[in-house]
Amino acid sequence: MKWVEKYSPKSLGDVLGNAKIKAEIEVWANKWSKGEPQKPLLLMGPPGVGKTTIAHLIGKEYFSETIEVNASDKRSYDILKRTIGEASQTRSLFQEGYKLIIMDEVDGINGRDDSGGVRAINETIKNAKQPLIMMANDPYSKRLTSIKTKCQAIKFTRVHSNTINAQLKRICESEGISYDPEALKVLSKQSNGDLRSAITSLEAIVDQDKNITMDSISVISQKDGEQNIFDTVRTVLKSKNPEHVVEAMRVDAQPSILIEFIAENIPKEYERTDEIAKAYEMIALADLNLGRAFRTQNYVYWKYAFLFMGRGVAASKRQTYKKFARYSGSTIFSKMSKSRKRKNLIESVTEKMGKRLHTSPKELEKHIPFYEVLFEDNERAYDFKEYFKLDDDEIKLFRSRKIPASVEKKRIKELQKQQELEEKELQKEKEILLKTQSKDEIPIVEKGSVDSSDRKSDEKNIIKTDNIESKLSDSTKKTTHQKIPKKSKELKQDKSEDSVKGTNDKKEPKTKKYKQTTLFDF
Repeated sequence: MKWVEKYSPKSLGDVLGNAKIKAEIEVWANKWSKGEPQKPLLLMGPPGVGKTTIAHLIGKEYFSETIEVNASDKRSYDILKRTIGEASQTRSLFQEGYKLIIMDEVDGINGRDDSGGVRAINETIKNAKQPLIMMANDPYSKRLTSIKTKCQAIKFTRVHSNTINAQLKRICESEGISYDPEALKVLSKQSNGDLRSAITSLEAIVDQDKNITMDSISVISQKDGEQNIFDTVRTVLKSKNPEHVVEAMRVDAQPSILIEFIAENIPKEYERTDEIAKAYEMIALADLNLGRAFRTQNYVYWKYAFLFMGRGVAASKRQTYKKFARYSGSTIFSKMSKSRKRKNLIESVTEKMGKRLHTSPKELEKHIPFYEVLFEDNERAYDFKEYFKLDDDEIKLFRSRKIPASVEKKRIKELQKQQELEEKELQKEKEILLKTQSKDEIPIVEKGSVDSSDRKSDEKNIIKTDNIESKLSDSTKKTTHQKIPKKSKELKQDKSEDSVKGTNDKKEPKTKKYKQTTLFDF
């Protein structure tokens, strides 16, 4: 059995380092065991400080069952929903109490290989009815942005070298190994706070004689203690030791990003104006060398850029400041993102306005300040919005606040009233036209035979009705054209009839009589 497993903690009391954090986790587990649901735990910190060990010990001492998703598993949306998603909502079949779900290296979820992994974790956190503990190595990872807000985040610190040294001595005594105390001190420091790595190295350097000397340590290279970007910034601005600064610059970050982080936090740490000026002079020289590297594709210049932004900035201060400074990420990237977003907004708005005003978008871009003044009035802003067909997001280009809903309601009521008035006016015009039409109807022919003079009068009446039609609207013209020919046909038919039926001295149009057919006709 390997020593890492053999001498691993068997209970929470055996875990070395992070005593306060361990107590906080135990309080969380106690509340769960009493039936008081808590937020999921997010344990953050470098490898080898005991995150996974504590999680398993918590599951062993406080819960009935432990389910773990290993870092080697593919963590896509479907796989996570089938494992931790379903397990987080159901109780154990064979044991009473809650079951603990552990997911390691949450910050290692890959956007390409683990498609939908973060979404599955967020859904699991939202619907979980069982305790959940997640671990991450990098507390500043972007993949944790949406997860942090839903969890109780706990940051682990590295195990002190003295604590590691004491544990190595206990192992040597248990295994019957003779050792040089200085050799164990060096090995403890080289482990860089990683207890697991120190135990593994100790097992590797023990020879057949079970003896450890300084020569044994020489075969073990120092652990590559890669830092995160905020630790690097803190070391550069706090320390004056060149060796510490060079060690801190070993960070997995692009030089262009690192230089922006250091430049952003210089005024938060340095107080004297001459120190700030000198530090920014070093930043300028570092930026100059970065530009040369990208322009010439000769990345030897990176070495000089790291020296200027690291040791150069650190040497700019006269003495270290014993104060707390809250560091932040670079704002240049958010400003660039906002600038790009505004540029896209201007392009879409000016394109819509250009189609209406028959003006080029570039010319309209110059007039944006004038439109900002015009958009201050709510009613005018609503009219512009409807005319140019702008969205609510596009209106933000001209005014910071939305157009009140009362303005839209008022405009709709005004349009409805206007439509009602127009309809009433049209109805009145129709009534007037119908009255004039009824007055100018063709007079009905009297009884008696129809001579040539009657025909002339009929023709005059028809001409008169045609003049009336020209005054009517298009809708009434169609109806009059259909009526007049019918009347003229009736008049001609009346003229051809021998007998005329009259009432009240007026001739009534006579309908044509048809012969009644009977069965014998067939």
